[in-house]
Amino acid sequence: MQLTVTTIIFGLPTGQRTSHVCLTLPVATLTVQELITYKVRQEVEEFFTHQRPDVSGEYLTPEELLGITPSASSRVNQRVWEPDTLLTLRPETQVEFIKILPLVGG
Repeated sequence: MQLTVTTIIFGLPTGQRTSHVCLTLPVATLTVQELITYKVRQEVEEFFTHQRPDVSGEYLTPEELLGITPSASSRVNQRVWEPDTLLTLRPETQVEFIKILPLVGG
């Protein structure tokens, strides 16, 4: 099953940033934690094979974050907070992770 996962990062000095990663999942039912694991592995693999010039803000230093440009976000339909929540995904499922960066200096 193929799925595109979006990460929206808030708290950047230049505004928010959105990044996308396309996943090929072996199953349609998995936990949030497993989905995060697939996402991170795919992003890191793409970064090391030079298919991705950068990675999501959670992997960047504060200096690198300063150079990021803002992007638009979309609406939220269902929120999941627990990593052991079981998800059943379909090809039309849209997944967004929201990352809020802590304030710097205070």
